[in-house]
Amino acid sequence: MLAQEIEELNRDTEEDRRVKEAVIVAKRDPNKIVGPDDEDDSSEEGDSEGDYDEDDYFDEMRRRDPELYQTTQNNRQIAWSDADTNDTSVKKKTAVERPPELVFSDPPTTITTIDRIVVTFHYGVSEERTHPKSRKYMMTCDFGEESMYAMNWAMGTMLRDGDQVHLVSIVSPEDDLENLDDNEKYRLWQEMDRKSKTLISNVRSVLGDMLLFNIKICIYVIAGPTKESLLDLIYETPLTMVVCGSREKGALKGLLMGSVSTFLVHNSPVPVSVVRPQKKAKKSKKKLTAAQKLSQSVRNGQLKVDEAAGASSAPNVHML
Repeated sequence: MLAQEIEELNRDTEEDRRVKEAVIVAKRDPNKIVGPDDEDDSSEEGDSEGDYDEDDYFDEMRRRDPELYQTTQNNRQIAWSDADTNDTSVKKKTAVERPPELVFSDPPTTITTIDRIVVTFHYGVSEERTHPKSRKYMMTCDFGEESMYAMNWAMGTMLRDGDQVHLVSIVSPEDDLENLDDNEKYRLWQEMDRKSKTLISNVRSVLGDMLLFNIKICIYVIAGPTKESLLDLIYETPLTMVVCGSREKGALKGLLMGSVSTFLVHNSPVPVSVVRPQKKAKKSKKKLTAAQKLSQSVRNGQLKVDEAAGASSAPNVHML
């Protein structure tokens, strides 16, 4: 059948012979910009185009639609200026370049006493940018997952130009400072120094990618009771808000929600914001079970088979 259809399609009929042959006329692309090197080719091409005359085409356009003719002539050749190219490159370069003020002040100012280490430095210092009011945030950190999340969230969400960041970490010694010997005091100071350097590194990694100016950072590592040390520092420092983590899973559990965070919520003279990490959606696991045989489903009562007398051989199956 297919061979007969193909033969029928290829058969030359009287109607096919009455169709005139197609004539292909080569025409130049009107959107092509002709340069000096193309003049010879265009002249030769024009000779082979036969009756086609571009001048007649544009003369007709100018007569019928002068505005379209003028627009077409203006668009055929676009003026090229080196100044425009230089301006564009300058704009692109300016958009990519990072403002030179977005750096950390070096070196930071460090104050060390028997019970604390205080490090102060700045980020994005710019005299040209003025800020009418500076907000001051204190963030507690015990280097647990929840407190680190709260610190990163606060710096990435709440900070604006001209704000101050006060980061606090508490080291609770087993005994009072007065009762510690020289070796114990030295080990305590080593731990405080390590935590202060870790906080500085974390702040640099977070703020270093932000477009913020005139940010003041103060880092406190204090040795003493957690609740009393935090509350005393809050009263000593003019603050806008205190930010802390939400769950009791850090290295120092007292800094997170449950003991000290609840204490700060009830006793702090400034508002306390408790940040809770976003919960990750659990992936539902669906267990696939093998399908039962039809006979087994009938015996279990899950299927009911009706066979009417004199009906067709195929039974009617109903799902319960």
